Amino acid sequence: SGATITREDLQLNPPPCHAVDAPPPGQLPLQEYLDQAERQAIQEALQKTRYNRTAAARLLGVTFRSLRYRMERLGLKD
Repeated sequence: SGATITREDLQLNPPPCHAVDAPPPGQLPLQEYLDQAERQAIQEALQKTRYNRTAAARLLGVTFRSLRYRMERLGLKD
């Protein structure tokens, strides 16, 4: 009793980070970097849902219309 709990005692691990297959932000214009990250996230969601766009939108936390707009803007086929 009376002992102080330290950060090491809690053994906190940072949440997993999804790697983006894109160069670090300093090597691309910001919008291009963000587009690549968004394109990859959409493609992964579509693969996980067997290309069910409604389920992919739900997985990404966006509406179906928003997903459709983003896919069109990024040049992803339906």
